[in-house]
Amino acid sequence: MFRRPPEDPAILAARAAAHRESAAAEVERARLMAQLDREQQEAAAEHARRQAVADEQERRRRAAARRVERAERRERQRTARAEFAAKLRPVLPLLLINGGAAYAQAAYAYSQIAPAAWNGPSRVTFAVAFAAALESIAVYVQWHAHDALLLKAHATAASLRRAAWLIAAVVAAINYAHFADGSSPTAAAVAFALLSLLSPWLWGLHTRRAQHVQLLAEDADLIDDAGVEFSPKRRRMFPIRSLMAARWSIEHNERDPRKAWDGYHTERAARTAGRQATHAARKAERAARAEAKKDKDTPKTAPAAPLVQREPVREPARPARPTARSLTAGERVIAAHTAEPTANHERIARLAEVSVSTVKRHRPRPDTGSPTTPDAAATPVNGTRVAVAV
Repeated sequence: MFRRPPEDPAILAARAAAHRESAAAEVERARLMAQLDREQQEAAAEHARRQAVADEQERRRRAAARRVERAERRERQRTARAEFAAKLRPVLPLLLINGGAAYAQAAYAYSQIAPAAWNGPSRVTFAVAFAAALESIAVYVQWHAHDALLLKAHATAASLRRAAWLIAAVVAAINYAHFADGSSPTAAAVAFALLSLLSPWLWGLHTRRAQHVQLLAEDADLIDDAGVEFSPKRRRMFPIRSLMAARWSIEHNERDPRKAWDGYHTERAARTAGRQATHAARKAERAARAEAKKDKDTPKTAPAAPLVQREPVREPARPARPTARSLTAGERVIAAHTAEPTANHERIARLAEVSVSTVKRHRPRPDTGSPTTPDAAATPVNGTRVAVAV
């Protein structure tokens, strides 16, 4: 009864097969787990690599952004410094002059006005405040004049400039009295008085420059042109003619030196011809009056036999040689009016290439048919005469 019964070979075979399958499954499971571990490690390594690449790209992007930001900040600082230098450059001499005048006032206030019982810092503070208050009065008024002129309040700017000049003159007198030797001038008195007195004039220079820049920015046509500028050699050779031609260019708004020179000489020749014609007419009128008076004073006698008088042979007058010249503004207006008599002033101004005021000045009036100025269109132009509507 203690002997184990023999097992069935089929069961043993099945159990052995089950063990083999279990072992194979365990081996497969171990292989799959090892493969999974390898794939997880590779995935982790790939993720770490990609994360490192992303971190490096982000670091580079941030570094590039910082570089761009630093460059932009440097550019802004450079622009700000340039703008500040551009604003400071015109007013730096003014600040130096006002600083010199303020130093003179501070030195006098420290030595003569501040109480001697005060300590050094208190006296220096009082002197600086006194000088700043005294010198800033004219500067403050002049700044308001500057602001008013840029705002196109010309009357206010003019009155404020006059007030600034008066205040500067008073401060200059105070500076002169501080450093003068009684009634005798000294170098310091004259220098410090001039520093206070010239401050409004220098501020006026800066104001006019700022106004010129403002007008250029708005519209260059708002600036009143001072006419043409001739060469120094022409001015030396023909001083009077250069002056009169420049005056003619200002009157006719001409900016071309050659056109201004030719236009002035054309008008000058026309005036000369008119004076010669007037002189000849007056001479002929005086001769006619003298002849009539002589005939009146001569006693009448019996008529004598008529004598055949030969008329003196006169040489035929040579025709005037036409000279080429350019039309003046009045001649262009007359020619345009002759071409279109019923056109308005604006149409005539466009045709003659002049202003409306020039058209009103030179165009013939409808009631009289003659312009307000002498007939300049009757002068020969290139060998022809310009017709004038009568």
